[in-house]
Amino acid sequence: MDISGFFQGMSAALAGGAAASGWTVAVIVANVAFDGLDYNRADRQLRRVLLVAASFQAILLGGAAVCAIFGGAIAAMVVSLLTALGFLTNVWTLAPRKGPRVTGVRENRKGKRVVAVSLTLIMTLMAAAAAVLAAMGF
Repeated sequence: MDISGFFQGMSAALAGGAAASGWTVAVIVANVAFDGLDYNRADRQLRRVLLVAASFQAILLGGAAVCAIFGGAIAAMVVSLLTALGFLTNVWTLAPRKGPRVTGVRENRKGKRVVAVSLTLIMTLMAAAAAVLAAMGF
């Protein structure tokens, strides 16, 4: 095995880890939280897990992009970087509002959570695609 094959394998492993993490957060943690906790606690827990996991997944995909470029897998690098930015959108989606609160208007936390879970599932598919591209050397 040459060095480019090693970096392609590392890129595939890192992108696959990000995909597995996304599936775990969006499907398993969500189901367990809403199964065993009351609605408000489950909502708060899931939003927190999504927020923390998004940074971790973006770091994994950044490492996958670096390994892909060293391995010569340009398409895997591009998809990894776009997916890392996609996971970071969860951080922006779930960020608390700054500034004065408008009287009589409630913040739609459920809508933010639904959008964040949907983005996580979409980015999970893209991370899996990046892993496949890296494994094939594209």
